[in-house]
Amino acid sequence: MSSYVVLARRWRPRSFSALVGQDNVTQALKNAMLGGRIPHAFLFTGIRGVGKTTLARLLSMCLNCESGVTPEPCGSCSSCTEIIAGVHPDVMELDAGSRTKVEQMRELLDLVVYSPSTSRYKVFILDEVHMLSKNSFNALLKTLEEPPAHVKFIFATTESRKIPATIVSRCQRYDLKRVAEDPLIAHMANILTKEKVEFEESALSVVAKSAEGSVRDALSLLDQAISHGDGGVKLAEVTELLGLSNRAGGLELLGHLLSGNGEEVLKSTAQFYNDGTEPEALINDLLDMLHAGVRMQVVAAGQSAGKNDEMAQQLRQATQSSSQEHLQMAYQVLLRGSQDLRLAENQQQALEMLLLRVAYLKPVPDIGQLIKMATKAGENSVAGSGETQGAAGGFAGLPASSASPLPSHPKRGKREPTQKKQLIIKEPITSWQQLISSVKNDAPELAMKLEQQVACLDYHDAGDGTAPRMVLQLVNDCFGPPDQVKVRIVEYLEKTGVSGDGVVVEPASEESRPETIGEQATRVKSEAMTKLVEQTREHPVVRELSARFQIEILKVEPLNDKSVQ
Repeated sequence: MSSYVVLARRWRPRSFSALVGQDNVTQALKNAMLGGRIPHAFLFTGIRGVGKTTLARLLSMCLNCESGVTPEPCGSCSSCTEIIAGVHPDVMELDAGSRTKVEQMRELLDLVVYSPSTSRYKVFILDEVHMLSKNSFNALLKTLEEPPAHVKFIFATTESRKIPATIVSRCQRYDLKRVAEDPLIAHMANILTKEKVEFEESALSVVAKSAEGSVRDALSLLDQAISHGDGGVKLAEVTELLGLSNRAGGLELLGHLLSGNGEEVLKSTAQFYNDGTEPEALINDLLDMLHAGVRMQVVAAGQSAGKNDEMAQQLRQATQSSSQEHLQMAYQVLLRGSQDLRLAENQQQALEMLLLRVAYLKPVPDIGQLIKMATKAGENSVAGSGETQGAAGGFAGLPASSASPLPSHPKRGKREPTQKKQLIIKEPITSWQQLISSVKNDAPELAMKLEQQVACLDYHDAGDGTAPRMVLQLVNDCFGPPDQVKVRIVEYLEKTGVSGDGVVVEPASEESRPETIGEQATRVKSEAMTKLVEQTREHPVVRELSARFQIEILKVEPLNDKSVQ
């Protein structure tokens, strides 16, 4: 029988420093060992193959090494070697998935009271602990909260959300991250160098990407790649093994998609099919290239180029003539289409239809340019028809009526002379609104407070030269007491030659009152914006864009209109 041990087992870390991509967790554990702050229960969470079980065994070695509790176990004493071999009498590693019954948990907890036979601590490692039953968790609760001093619990899981909060709160939790591609590539390169296996770094990059952050998956794929490549790891063999698309061919296909060359798209798709490329893998590669292309347009040149400068340059050439909006639209169509691809009985047929849909997407113009074009078309339409109102919201053809919340565009031409401010009002003040308008000329701060914090209950001017009667009510106390507010209003009226004998200011009240000028303006503005949004949604240009590109209106702003902001 073969005695070959796979790479994932043969290169299992024997120290914290050898664990890849989990520096945040290993540093915290080292500090806990050095400071003597060792909890009674640990919870390691993360996706498959990032080192949860390995970390649990390393922690057991740190606790029970014959040289003492240390963050650097010797790895050669009898305790360490027995833990590595999985035969240590005081370190019990159990699969929670096969011990879900509460009776089995009680049998395990019966062992807690016994002291360790040969080591410092009795360690219980429960892998995939989320698979325990509710009753098993309940049986574990009390012991987990106050275990004997010689007992340590170490739990590992890929689905921490399935663990009751009462269990999690009794553990010290450590979340293991996905391993990034660069450290994973460096780890594989180091292993292959020590194994004296020839490799191409581009092939390791493909393996790391396929592993999706899992070290174990990466090493398992690496084992397959070595066998498939007859003792070497080459990009061509790895691509064929994983059913991936050829990178150069993918860039060529992307260029045909963005240029709208449907005939070449079909030819390239047929070539990928004949080479055995999986349709889903091809779509994923195109998505990656579109994503990289958008990043190149957003990020400064060179920061998103990646390691393969030649491929990055080819990608830049393939995407530079397309707008960012068009690249994102192509990405969205491919992403949604890939979901339907899995449902198709004939995937090759569905793939061709999906790629043709992308190839014949009309180029998406810049949204700012689109608004300018629509606005210009609206102005031309108004000029040709002799209407005085412009396109509401900046779109051509929106209905122009006196009921529209948007005023007409001002005519360009000779500018009217600006009226000078007058300190004395010669004409009589016949309304509350007129009073506030006059106050704005001389005392803007006072006018703002009157607009926002004073409501007019009654205003009457007999027109016979007598003092006008105005009954006002404060909205709140921010403006000051009623007497003080009255003094300020009377002072202003007398400065303009009007008697303030008829001014009455009442305090704020919870009873209903008329709107202030500010509240009225806010309401009118809100109603105008609501109507503008409705008009914009029903505009032919917007409806056509929505039907064609499935756009979503996030914000509507009127053009050249200060009444609605």
